[in-house]
Amino acid sequence: MNWIWLLLVVIVIVLDIATSNVIFSWLSIGFVAAFIASGFLDFQYQVVIAFVLGIIFILIGNNITKKYIRKNINNEPILVDKYIGQLFVADKEISHETQHKVNGIYWMLINEGPVIHEGEHFRVVEIRENKLVIIKEEN
Repeated sequence: MNWIWLLLVVIVIVLDIATSNVIFSWLSIGFVAAFIASGFLDFQYQVVIAFVLGIIFILIGNNITKKYIRKNINNEPILVDKYIGQLFVADKEISHETQHKVNGIYWMLINEGPVIHEGEHFRVVEIRENKLVIIKEEN
């Protein structure tokens, strides 16, 4: 029965690699402890050791992983988020909600300010439900 714990270690590591999630690997610590305990404890105690330690290490390890990821990985804005704060020139009049070409892509624009006439500048202030929310840029 000792081999079952090593098999479970391999399974959770493969599962984490496949899902690029690090949560299941913490279970493997409990499985290794159960493998060590298999030499001198009955199977039911091994199961308790495996899952109690696994759950404890998932709770602790998940917090460590979150702190590490937040601290060391850049959260670059995705392409769409880079529109926020940028200025664009209106190709046509924009009153309330209209379709407009922005950087070669047609977007639905929601104007939350005064009417923007052709040739005037507008700024993207947020993205709401896949629509760019804009305001007229006063020169």
